[in-house]
Amino acid sequence: MPESKYSPTWQRLRASLAFALVNLVLVWLIALRYTPYLEVPDNALGITYLILTWAGHFALLTLLAWLPLGLLALVLPRRILWLPAALLASAGLWLLLLDTGVYAQYRFHINNFMVSLFLNDKNGDIFSFTLSTWLIVGGIALALLLAEAWLAARLFASPRVQRLPLWRGVALLMAAMVASHLIHIVADARYRQSVTQQVGIFPLLFPATAKDFMEEHGWLDPRAARAQQFDLGKQTADTLNWPKNPLNCSPREDQPNLLFIVLDSWRQDEYGPRNTPAMHAALADEGRRYTDHFSGGNATRNGIMSLFYGLTGNYYRLLQDTQTPPLLITQLQKQGYEMGIFSAASLNSVGFDRSVFASIPELRPAAPGETPVARDRNMTQAWLDWQAERENDKTPWFSLLFYDAPHGYAVPEDMERPFEPSAESMDYLKLGPETDPEPIRNLHRNAVYFDDQLIAGVIEKLKKNGEWDNTVLVVTSDHGQSFNDFGQNYWGHNSIFAPPQTKVPMILHGPGIPAGEHSGTTSHLDLAPTLMRQVLGCTNPVSDYSHGDDLLDPSLDHDWVAASSYLDLAIIEEDRITVIDGAGGWEVVDHQLRPEEKAISPVVFQAIQALKRFYSQ
Repeated sequence: MPESKYSPTWQRLRASLAFALVNLVLVWLIALRYTPYLEVPDNALGITYLILTWAGHFALLTLLAWLPLGLLALVLPRRILWLPAALLASAGLWLLLLDTGVYAQYRFHINNFMVSLFLNDKNGDIFSFTLSTWLIVGGIALALLLAEAWLAARLFASPRVQRLPLWRGVALLMAAMVASHLIHIVADARYRQSVTQQVGIFPLLFPATAKDFMEEHGWLDPRAARAQQFDLGKQTADTLNWPKNPLNCSPREDQPNLLFIVLDSWRQDEYGPRNTPAMHAALADEGRRYTDHFSGGNATRNGIMSLFYGLTGNYYRLLQDTQTPPLLITQLQKQGYEMGIFSAASLNSVGFDRSVFASIPELRPAAPGETPVARDRNMTQAWLDWQAERENDKTPWFSLLFYDAPHGYAVPEDMERPFEPSAESMDYLKLGPETDPEPIRNLHRNAVYFDDQLIAGVIEKLKKNGEWDNTVLVVTSDHGQSFNDFGQNYWGHNSIFAPPQTKVPMILHGPGIPAGEHSGTTSHLDLAPTLMRQVLGCTNPVSDYSHGDDLLDPSLDHDWVAASSYLDLAIIEEDRITVIDGAGGWEVVDHQLRPEEKAISPVVFQAIQALKRFYSQ
């Protein structure tokens, strides 16, 4: 037998890499178990992306898992290297196999929180296994370990391994991985649903995007790209069982208009006769106010999503990737409502062009202006002009006015500020635990006060046109805002799930809505089903299409509500908040962020079951 040209150390390294690549074939086969929950592509680009992602992404994960074995190969002799190789490979394959099972049941990948649920599930509420199941699982694990030990021993002893083009194979696989990301960059920018609908299924897949970069350099017109791909035919993701039954909705004879007035970053305690005098004067005696109301998120994307879909935040990525619009919007369109979406900030930047308003072909761009003050003014004027154009039009309409001044802490220079002392501007870099929050908070209150003055003109227009009494008005926010409320240096939003960032105003007004206050705990998840029933005449049980309930039910008082950030999920109860971070870590705090005992509440088990309600089985 000819002497190898490689040193013993290099031979062991190559043998360990060959072992990893052989196991990659098993990884690919196990990964096929994710495909029943995949939005299947229907064109060449989508199929190409699927193949390249399947090959390249799992190759990357396998090579990352190989690195510890490669390091061991540099120091351990061949006669014992098979043992850690077999242990690492069988553990990795078993973990992937287990993840496919967990994902099939809950649409979560395995993380620390899922492990904690398993360990704390004393009564089998979430996980229930018979003795035979445990025996089968143990038998598979043992068989896998023995097979991996045999494979490792054979490969490490075989001289043929040294002649294989291993590094060229690795380069080819990494090229496939890079190509998949390049395809996603282009597909994301051009709204190619056959590609973007696939990205939420595989573990640890974070596809690259560059839409804003391409637009800034003049390589892309996003509105034109969206128009080219617009298709009202596909309304629901294949992997969603939503609604659970066909909707039965009948238009009312006296169809009311529907208007959402949403102030970005508006706290629950910033509504009242002093902070919002115009809205309070119009709604205090006629509106229905919800005094213990929570957004479905602590950030814009999740708060607005919960408002329109009535679904919890764990569905957002699938809804956006598949460009699935809310049932509320599509039913409004089916019943002939004219659509008027007005926003002071870009709806595209948070993905609403491909989710909440995916079924609206001509989506207006953000209002023009250099500042939030200018954009809020211009947006309001554009809405007033739109109303003037349709004064004699009896077609019912739906409209959104999405104000931005509180989010930007923006106040006109010439406006008299009712809240003093007030900061002149907001600079997050200058904030710290010793910063006096009062001037910052007053600046924010003044920004809310400014928008209230603009909203006064909206209310006046509705009354002048005779539409005030025939318009269902929803006044709320996407999320709240922190001002270091608990001395822990939390400012802004998207950081905690305590009331400053999740508790928001909610006031309803219009035909069929009784005036008064509702003190029970309510959620943004309740709005869509309320409007589906009260405005659109849908008779299905709310559980067919929403995680919420009807806000007009006088007994409504949730034991828990769910809220999400871009990465995290929280289950909010009356006395505690269970926060599950994006990596699967979890903690329990009270409503002032003080740590609680680390025990999973029984309510969390209920929530986890509820969160998977609308996934196809």
